[in-house]
Amino acid sequence: MSSSTALRALSGYRRLFRARKQLFVGDERALRESRFAIRAEFDKNKTITGPPEHIEGLLSMIDEAEDMLLHGIVRGELNQDRNVVEVKIGPEHESRMDTETMTHIDPITAETVEKIDGKSAKPKIEITKTSTDAKP
Repeated sequence: MSSSTALRALSGYRRLFRARKQLFVGDERALRESRFAIRAEFDKNKTITGPPEHIEGLLSMIDEAEDMLLHGIVRGELNQDRNVVEVKIGPEHESRMDTETMTHIDPITAETVEKIDGKSAKPKIEITKTSTDAKP
C-alpha cells in the first residue's frame, strides 16, 4: 500500500470516528459498539493488497459509510407513554427524506425491537424539525 493510500485510509478512519461521535452523542452504548465495528472493519482490511481498483473500492466505501452516518441515519427516542418514536430531523437530513411518505423507522438494536413489540400496537412516528441554527 502506498503512503498516500495509507494516509487516505487513516483520514477515513478518523472521519468515521468523528461522524459516529456526532450521530451518537449521548448514547454510550451506540458509541462503544460503533467504535468496535469500525475498528473491526479496518483491522480486517489492514493487510489487503491487490489491484488498485480493489483498494480504491475499499476507500470509497469509507466515504459512503461516513456519508451514511452523517446524512442517512436519524436518531429517534421511544416515548413509551405516548407510544411514539420521536424523531428530530436536522437540516442535513431534509434533502434526503420524504417525510410525507415515510411510514416506518427500522430499529437498530434488538432491545429496541423488544420495547416496541411489547406494546399492543407499533408506535407512531412523530417527526419534528430541529432549528436550522442547532448543531447536530
